[in-house]
Amino acid sequence: MAGMLMAAARAGARVVDGVELVLWPDSDAVQYYGITEPEDVEWMWDKLTPHPWKCFEQPLRLNDPAALARIPRAEIHTTSSLAMAPPGTADALAGQEQTWVVDSGHDLMVTTPKAVAEILLGLAVR
Repeated sequence: MAGMLMAAARAGARVVDGVELVLWPDSDAVQYYGITEPEDVEWMWDKLTPHPWKCFEQPLRLNDPAALARIPRAEIHTTSSLAMAPPGTADALAGQEQTWVVDSGHDLMVTTPKAVAEILLGLAVR
């Protein structure tokens, strides 16, 4: 599924100032983000921008495992992303410290803002 979304995004790519951009704001893009409430769609519409393709294509290389291990980590997953993850991913995350699963689409800060705020506030007081 994710591969199909990326292929569709790449098919609509345009180059602006030498940067290949994808996910241009349109009605299909809003679907990918999991936004379904009309008032949420209206609120976010003028905030959408295209996305640089290279972020999907260029791997992030972290060369200092010790430094990486010192960075505090928290993970918030959505049910929509877990639905596209390899089998067993949700089970592997269950019970892990600093890991949450929110019943939402990709833009959980729009669709479930209270849940996101509670998680972030909880992290802030630690």
